[in-house]
Amino acid sequence: MRYCITSFAIFILLAGCAGQQQSPIEITRLAGWGAYPPQAFIEVLSAPPAGSYVPIARLVVNGAAGLDRAQALTAMEQKARDLGANALILTEETGPPSPTLTFNPSGGSYSLTPPQSGSQVSGEAVHLGSANNQN
Repeated sequence: MRYCITSFAIFILLAGCAGQQQSPIEITRLAGWGAYPPQAFIEVLSAPPAGSYVPIARLVVNGAAGLDRAQALTAMEQKARDLGANALILTEETGPPSPTLTFNPSGGSYSLTPPQSGSQVSGEAVHLGSANNQN
């Protein structure tokens, strides 16, 4: 009986671990990695700022089915704040791939294949201001 309970507990633990998803964000460390504490607020920019800034990380979210643009941006903003960025420069955004239309010559009909993945959003987490200002 004790063996059954222990086996069941281990099974539940492993099943819980298997259900957890990896972060959808790909992170590439840049020069300012680890130099700044987590930030409470972040500014989202569509172009690099005119003033100086320190790049912290490059973030890429490959949207899977069900992950829309707003969710991808929210995830990127949170990760950038955690890394110490006070600004996120959006560098690239692509929409979901178009469905593919394929002609079937044997049946003389067309078939529509849905896209396999969602949109991709990428950006650079940066800290605005000089490299000497660590706040």
